[in-house]
Amino acid sequence: MWTRALLKKNGKVAFLRNYWTCVVTSWLAALLCGGIGLGYNYNISEEELKSVLENTSVYDLIAQIPNDIKMMFLTAATIGLIVGLCMNFLVSNVATVGHVRYYLENREHKTNVGQLFYSFQNGRYGKTVCVMFLRNLYIFGWSLLFFIPGLIKSLAYSMVPYILAENPSLDRKRVFELSEQMMNGHKWEAFELSLSFIGWILLGSFTGGMVNLFYTQPYISATFVEFYSAIKAEARMKGIIQEGELSDRLLVEE
Repeated sequence: MWTRALLKKNGKVAFLRNYWTCVVTSWLAALLCGGIGLGYNYNISEEELKSVLENTSVYDLIAQIPNDIKMMFLTAATIGLIVGLCMNFLVSNVATVGHVRYYLENREHKTNVGQLFYSFQNGRYGKTVCVMFLRNLYIFGWSLLFFIPGLIKSLAYSMVPYILAENPSLDRKRVFELSEQMMNGHKWEAFELSLSFIGWILLGSFTGGMVNLFYTQPYISATFVEFYSAIKAEARMKGIIQEGELSDRLLVEE
């Protein structure tokens, strides 16, 4: 019987066995999935800023902005939103599945950073975009019914990227069905597993993200692959997984 401590121990072993490649892969995945923040430097003194904030209302500030500048900002914001959504649907979601694929392979043997682009290759791209878009849409829809339903569905569909990473040829409905069935009775365990990394995440926040980059994120990714493998084995024993859907050992495709 697996335990949270065993999952984390095995995840750490798999991650440290291929340390630098795991770090680089997780960093590239974060870059593709989260983007890079840009800083801006405004030439205004502290006294001027304080005067503006204390003596001017938000409405006054908006009224002082010329209409053409307002339109320019509105257009830029709209374009930014559209580009962000497209990046999320067409790149970030696909990279998420590739990131999982890397750690699935890394669990069994040393692999390379190229697995991050697994879902962009060999006809997998369109299927991955579609399934991951629907996953996010379903979770968003349930989240409109308040926090708890959204969290439950988020956990229920949390194995979708793992199933896609292992067998992208599965029927879309079957991917969601398998994820829900595999997570049945394990949602709280997955939630607890996530919470168990809070200390590391907080430590990362005190180090400017350096601990997260060089340790925590690869550690989390490797541990959740162990979680997936554990509940997959249990689902196979219960007869939930049919022949040829998900195997004991990952099929490495050329």
